[in-house]
Amino acid sequence: MGKKLLVTGMDFLLDWVKQHIKSAEIVCTSNVSEENLCRMVKDADGILYMQALSYPITRKVIECGKKLKFISSAGVGYERIDVQAATDNGVVVMNMPVGTTVSVAEHTVALILACAKNLVKAHENVVKGGWRLLAMGVELWNKTLGIIGFGRIGREVAKRMKGFEMNILVYDPYVKEDEIRNMGGRKVDLETLLRESDIVSIHSPLTKETEGLIGEEELRLMKPTAILINTARGELVDEDALIKALKERRISYAGLDVFRQEPINKDNPLLALDNVVLTPHMAVQTLDAVIRMMNQNGIQVEKALNGIYENVVNPEVLTKLKK
Repeated sequence: MGKKLLVTGMDFLLDWVKQHIKSAEIVCTSNVSEENLCRMVKDADGILYMQALSYPITRKVIECGKKLKFISSAGVGYERIDVQAATDNGVVVMNMPVGTTVSVAEHTVALILACAKNLVKAHENVVKGGWRLLAMGVELWNKTLGIIGFGRIGREVAKRMKGFEMNILVYDPYVKEDEIRNMGGRKVDLETLLRESDIVSIHSPLTKETEGLIGEEELRLMKPTAILINTARGELVDEDALIKALKERRISYAGLDVFRQEPINKDNPLLALDNVVLTPHMAVQTLDAVIRMMNQNGIQVEKALNGIYENVVNPEVLTKLKK
């Protein structure tokens, strides 16, 4: 019997998947409920998983996959995959960390500019027949950008914002001071970054340690003129505390591409605020990024189907497989 690859939430890319992955029969499903995933994974060797469009890969789903050898997240995120369950069952989990870096960095810059220049308000004003907008924007020149998380995306944002002649502060306990200095930034603790930054941009991965990283206490440290940008994960910010801070004008603006609940609830108070710019978790959704990401996914999954694993997030499984 040949190998089988289950592709979830990507039926619109089925033709592409079949063209680029030749080592297995491709089975694609847009019905991403736990029940259906359990049924379809039973004889699958691997899963190519579109996180934003799929039900979480739970322990139950993993344990239904009696032949399952790997799960490959099509993007950088894998928090909706039960990695511990995969590890317990000898299943390799991979992600794709590089394909969307530029698109997310550019989207971050777009949100910074939209907030700083009041672009959404200005557009709405003109559409409604107005002309002059009383709410002024601010310059970025000589202002301070605080970057929380200095991985691939954080670094690309820093490179771009240096072009606006901004001062760059970085909070990342895992990156050396010299490395940050060489990219034109200054390493600081989180409190210093929040107090001194005019714009705070979040690029940390979501972990148990970073969940709720920005809460009531952290928001109170920020300047009343400060802008908060989040293109990472909604759970990094206490959304209720952020809404309160925005309503009370304790910070000036927020530009958000990610939310605690996605799609965002229709009764979410963020939707009623006039000092936010909201986008629907679309930072990765550029034609260039999708093509790049899917080409890289094709190569990675082909290798995995032949027992070669890259970008593994639970490497302890590989040790077990060698025994």
